[in-house]
Amino acid sequence: MEAVLYICHGSRVKSACDEAVAFVERCKEVRQERILQHCFLELAEPTIFQGIQQCVEQGATKIRAIPVLLLTANHALIDIPKEINRAKQHYPQLEIQMGEPIGVHPLLIDLLVERLQQTNQEVTAWSKVVLVGRGSTNGRVKQDLSQIASNLGEKISHPVEVSFLTGCEPYFSDKIATLDSSNVDRVFILPYFLFTGILIEGIRKTVEKVVGNHDCQFIICDYLGNSPVVVEALNERIEELV
Repeated sequence: MEAVLYICHGSRVKSACDEAVAFVERCKEVRQERILQHCFLELAEPTIFQGIQQCVEQGATKIRAIPVLLLTANHALIDIPKEINRAKQHYPQLEIQMGEPIGVHPLLIDLLVERLQQTNQEVTAWSKVVLVGRGSTNGRVKQDLSQIASNLGEKISHPVEVSFLTGCEPYFSDKIATLDSSNVDRVFILPYFLFTGILIEGIRKTVEKVVGNHDCQFIICDYLGNSPVVVEALNERIEELV
């Protein structure tokens, strides 16, 4: 019997974990498998091993493990495979296929455009649009987010800058602190995150520190969140494993 295991990141912020579980519940609605289970890589339970265990207890003989992640970094390349391999040693007869994170996906470009439109503010020739990612020491994250920024820029006919909260440069805090706002009317900040959490709060606090030093308007757009578009994109990654 087949199962789908949704592997969320996890957070110390309860509301972030709650959002992840709610998102997975929406993802389950488009699947036909009887066994659909969520788990977390870190900071919350059930863990990946516990999630696999729960699938087995429900009769699973094959599991499609899907990282509920936007970009491919060390979590998807190292941390999750490590936990899956540990479970395979415990359940040697169990077949586990691991899928890819969502990655660079046209549906999410459209969702970013929607997030900009939801601010009800015009992106003018004097505006800055800054896409903010978590960041990683893995170079693919910088490459992929830069590609997303380029694709978004083509969609809105306006340059989109990239920044990161940690792991690699340019850092969001530096970009905001050194902003020359003399010819800027609005700074649109687009968090490239699925759910709320400490990093989203970090973006807000960084902006609060500098907002009084500039005449321009800072507009923090909504994160990607529990959107049907993200459900569809993630479901495509599951279907790739069929």
